[in-house]
Amino acid sequence: MNPNNHPTVNDVRVLEAAGPWKTKSDGELNVLFKLPFDDIMGKFFSYNQSELDKIPADIRGLRSYRVSRLANAAIGAKEWHKVRNELAITTRGSIKWTCQDIYGGSVTHVLDESHGLWIPPYILHTYEALQDDSEVLVIANTLFIPDDPATHDSYSDESFASLGQ
Repeated sequence: MNPNNHPTVNDVRVLEAAGPWKTKSDGELNVLFKLPFDDIMGKFFSYNQSELDKIPADIRGLRSYRVSRLANAAIGAKEWHKVRNELAITTRGSIKWTCQDIYGGSVTHVLDESHGLWIPPYILHTYEALQDDSEVLVIANTLFIPDDPATHDSYSDESFASLGQ
């Protein structure tokens, strides 16, 4: 992390999948990602307390969601977070992720079913599906209270430009 404690695109990590291996039930076992304990407890479940104090509810936690049936060229995310870490895993198709930091750095990754990304807070991220029926699974370190927008911790790409100033 940089001296201002905001991540840069160098903090975005590519996650590697492994497998498949045959199971006892004659199915396939695929590991979507693996992370060391210190990374999970010291980084993924790390929260910016000053930002948490601004949110009316405790949003620390673990949740997972998926975005499925993406059409070729569909654009999504176009957002950044103040608190949330996300693991984004391509589970079907191919997806291009572009990540930007507040210092002007940018990186693009094309991910298929064998790769994912760890996206820390303060990284603007946008994805584009490169195939019909692409799908992404997201694991986040925050909860989501649908009826309380103050807990959503999602900010638009338009608001991102003012952060670097």
